[in-house]
Amino acid sequence: MEYLGQLIEGKCNARLWQPVKASRSGPTFSHLFFVDDLVLFAKADGTNCSTIRDVLDEFCNLSRQTISDTKSRVYFSPNVDRDTRESLSDILGFASTPSLGRYLGFPIKHPGSSSHDFNFILERVKQKLAGWKANMLSLAGQTVLVQASSAIIPSYIMQCNYIPRRILDGIDWVNWNFLWGSSEVIRKMHWVGWQKVTKPKEEGGLGLQTARGRNTALLAKLN
Repeated sequence: MEYLGQLIEGKCNARLWQPVKASRSGPTFSHLFFVDDLVLFAKADGTNCSTIRDVLDEFCNLSRQTISDTKSRVYFSPNVDRDTRESLSDILGFASTPSLGRYLGFPIKHPGSSSHDFNFILERVKQKLAGWKANMLSLAGQTVLVQASSAIIPSYIMQCNYIPRRILDGIDWVNWNFLWGSSEVIRKMHWVGWQKVTKPKEEGGLGLQTARGRNTALLAKLN
């Protein structure tokens, strides 16, 4: 892979490969190497795409490795029109994709993405609590399960992403319903508000943490 990086840098120095910038004053970047993944960045025109194809072909011929066309995708800026996308995709030999998907479980955010990309978090919390009957547990047992579902399950995603408000409020709503034995079929009275329940035990609450508060705390820790 070091030789592939040298090939890319050589093309960039020859101005045949134009890297991109994340901002006007930011540094340029042309590629990112991961354990078993490769991400290439270049200007969306015929010259850059032809150069990318030439570099990949040369590397494959020398290393005796091949590229899986079915697992490779090209993502274009929304400013690139449809006809240009099709012609550049033909040059690269890769299919175009409207979404970057996920990497190591994290949704790769980009302009145009929505909160629906994080629906899987809310579904996992619901599935975790659906297997338990709240009316068969004590309040202390329900509290432990709420902590396990809202604290452990989303933590992996929360530590690197600011989760949309709709998802965070949904997690709190599911936990609040489970705490008082409510469901989509059976509605029960919520005798204490969620704002009071999430207060520390020293202040009369149950010590539960809101989804938004946990997300903010994890991001602050990373920062």
